[in-house]
Amino acid sequence: MLRLVEPSPCSDETFQVSNPSPKQLSLFDLRPVCRVLCLPMADIHGATFARAISQCRRGIVLDARAYPYFDLPGLNRSMVSRLFDELSCAYVQAPLDLRPPRDQASRWHRRQVVRAALMEQVKNSSPGHGWSAIVLLNHVPEVSVMDEALRGLAGDEDRVWHVQLHEALAPLGTN
Repeated sequence: MLRLVEPSPCSDETFQVSNPSPKQLSLFDLRPVCRVLCLPMADIHGATFARAISQCRRGIVLDARAYPYFDLPGLNRSMVSRLFDELSCAYVQAPLDLRPPRDQASRWHRRQVVRAALMEQVKNSSPGHGWSAIVLLNHVPEVSVMDEALRGLAGDEDRVWHVQLHEALAPLGTN
C-alpha cells in the first residue's frame, strides 16, 4: 500500500550531509580491472598463438611455465621473438606452480605465490585504469587454478582480477 504525504518546504527542514566513509561501498565498482588472459600452450597451434599475441599490442606476456618452449606446429623460437619485437610486447618469465592443490595449505601457498608474481607485474607497469596480460600456461586446467588463486583476495580491495581463457581459444570451451 502506498501512502501519499504532502511535501513540506525545504526551508523548514535542515538536512545534514555527511561525507561518505572511505570504506563505504559504492553503487558502482570503480576499482581498476586487472585482466589475465590465459593461453594453455600444450593445447594450441602456432597460428592460434600468433593471433592471440597479435591482439596484445604493447602488452605483457607472462610465461608461467617452468620450462618455456615455443616449438608449436607452425611456430618456432625465432618467429616468436620477432613477433614480440614487432608488437612491442614485454616477455617476462615467472615460473608458477599451477597444479591443482591437494590441501588447504598448498592452496594458500599458491595464492600467495601467484598474487606476488602478478602484483610485481602490476607495479612495474603502473596501471592507470586497469591492466592486462597474457599468461602462458601448460594446460587448460591451470586456468581455473589461477582464477581460484586470484579470486577474492583479502587485502587487495584496490583492484578486481578477471582471469579467463584467451578469446582466441573459444573453441576449447573451458574456462
